[in-house]
Parts: sequence; C-alpha cells; structure tokens
Amino acid sequence: MNTTLSLHGVRGGVGVTTMVAALGRALHAQGERVLLVECNPDHLLGLHLGLPADERRGWARAWLDGQDWRDAAFGTLPGLALLPYGLASEADVAAVEDRLRQSPRFWAERLPLLAAQFDWILFDLPQRLDAHVAAVNQHAGCALPLRLATVDPGCHVLLQRRADDTRRVLCNRYDPALAVQRDLMQLWIDGGPRLVPQPLHEDASVSAALARKLPLGADADGSQAAADVASLAVWCLAERGRLRAREGRSP
Repeated sequence: MNTTLSLHGVRGGVGVTTMVAALGRALHAQGERVLLVECNPDHLLGLHLGLPADERRGWARAWLDGQDWRDAAFGTLPGLALLPYGLASEADVAAVEDRLRQSPRFWAERLPLLAAQFDWILFDLPQRLDAHVAAVNQHAGCALPLRLATVDPGCHVLLQRRADDTRRVLCNRYDPALAVQRDLMQLWIDGGPRLVPQPLHEDASVSAALARKLPLGADADGSQAAADVASLAVWCLAERGRLRAREGRSP
C-alpha cells in the first residue's frame, strides 16, 4: 500500500514544484519507491528531473487525446518516476478541469493500479484549479495533504483568512536573519496554523539545482536547504508510521 502526499501553495510562487521534486528525491534516497504526479498545468516538474523543456507528453495531454495516461510516465532512476501534466493550452486546462468536475474520482480509481509499484505518490497541486485539487485531496483521500507557505506577510494574511483549513503548513524559504520572518514564525508557532516541524531555509542552491535540471540535493552539495529536505523526508516516513499505527496496519 502506498502513501499519498500533496503539496498545495497558500499562494502562487511559493515553490511547490521545486519542493515536490526535492522531496521525491529525498524519499528515494531513503530507499523508497516514489512517483511524482504533476497536477500543475505549468508543466515544469520535469525540468527538475532532466526532461527537455519541449516534452509534450503527460497524463492530462493523454486524457484529452484519448490515449493511455500510463504511457506518459517517465522513469528517471530505478524507483523514481514522473507523471507530468503535459503541454496544454488554457482551453485544454479548462477542459481537464471540467472533466475532473464530472469525474472527481479520476485519481481514486487509478491509485490502486500503482499500489504495487510505489511506496509514495507525491502530487504537485496547482494554485486555483479547484477540481484538480479536490480530485486528489478529497476524492482520492490523500493521506498527507500539506500546504506550502513562505514566511512573509502575504502568506500570513492568507493563512488567517483560511483559518478553518486544517492541513499542516510547510514553511519554505525561511531566513531567520530577517526580523520580520523570525517574528512571523514565532506567531505561527505560538498560535497559527499547524506547522510541519521542519522549515525549509532560504538557499541559493535551490535555483542552482534547477539550472542544472536536477532536484535539490541530487549532487550532495551540502546546502542547508538540501539538509532540510532530507530531514523532511524522515518526518514523512515517521508520519506514515503514525498513520498506519492509527489504522492498525504495520509500518
């Protein structure tokens, strides 16, 4: 049985795609079999894993074209695979969103087909396509639905407006040298949203990794951000154990 995890930005531009690629690599480094599923029509996840920028294939593209979605998967390393979104126009994306409203169990029906192949399935969720998000988090019963936020006043306001959202918040690009970030982080710890206990620090190696078309940490550059993601992977494994213990299953 695999474990599903989704990452959804509190707002756009907080680094969801980058962190999905990095976490997938970090879990793979722990000996886990990982599939990364891109539900973001920006179609950028593959760039972190060496796919060419003009690669058109993806599950959404295949669905629209009447092809088998499984043929759009790419194996990047043994035990690490990617299912990209595919190149899609705005009209195409709107059509996929409409299909997901009509068939909200799209992923729920397909996840059992992947259960024997992968230990983890990580979903890169888009910012504002509600049916794309609901198909994963609600209808497929995602086990670890996380929100991603940068520690800044904009995300702080949005988190306050959505105080009824019970998903844990993962903090990205945290720079404790900045007083405003330290203050906001303390506010969140004291009485804000439920936090993942491993913030991801600001680090120039993040953009450098993408320039090399590699996920963060792939070349063991010793960066703080790479170490943070490695610790996040360990937390994810522990959370899986806690979830399975609650369900009465072996870890």
